[in-house]
This record gives sequence, structure tokens and C-alpha cells, in this order.
Amino acid sequence: MKKQPRSLRRTVRAVAIAAGLLAIPLSACISVESDRGVEATWREVSADAFVRGETTRAQVLEALGPPSQVVALEDETAFYYLLEKTRGKGLILLVYNDRRERTSYDRAVYFFDESGVLSDYALGE
Repeated sequence: MKKQPRSLRRTVRAVAIAAGLLAIPLSACISVESDRGVEATWREVSADAFVRGETTRAQVLEALGPPSQVVALEDETAFYYLLEKTRGKGLILLVYNDRRERTSYDRAVYFFDESGVLSDYALGE
């Protein structure tokens, strides 16, 4: 096998170093953070603030604000409150990319009868 000339080895080495230096600005770390929905004000209200059969729709609206969604059921209405949080990190390289995200949901649902009185409610864990 024939040995390469010294100038060719230097050129190959220079090209390799230049390619490595060019790849550095083409790599990045990313951080993802987003919150969607409404504030989790239902977590700040005491457990006995809402009483089934007594609390009205207006009282829930006053305490928690507008819901994410109002759902009309057969003979009931439901206020659905949702907060979605996404957190993540990633690595972007020239040849390899990696991204990891974690999404958590916090929710509360309040059911009202035809007269607008709280019939039931549930909170996410």
C-alpha cells in the first residue's frame, strides 16, 4: 500500500478540523415550557367552599372564574377546568437529535342541575 503525500494528509486533517468546527454552531440545547388552559384556582379554594345541593353556578364562576369548557349534558351542565403543563429538554446535533417532554394535566369538573345548583364535582389528583 502506497503512503499518502504529507500535503494530502495535512489537507485531510484541515478539512476534518474545519468540519468539526462548523458542526459546533449547528448543535443546540432546547428547553420547552408551556402552560395551556386556565389557572388552577380550584386548588386554592377550601374543600368545604362548595356544597352539593346548595352552591350555585354563579358562586362557582365567582370563585374560580370562567371554565375551560362548558359541557351541556341531558339534564345537567358541567364546568370543565383544565390546566396542561408541558416541560421538556432536547439536544440537537448535526447527526443526532433527542427531545424529551413531560405533560401533566390538572383538572376539575363541576356538575349543575337544571336549576343551576351544584349536584357533584371532582378534582384531578
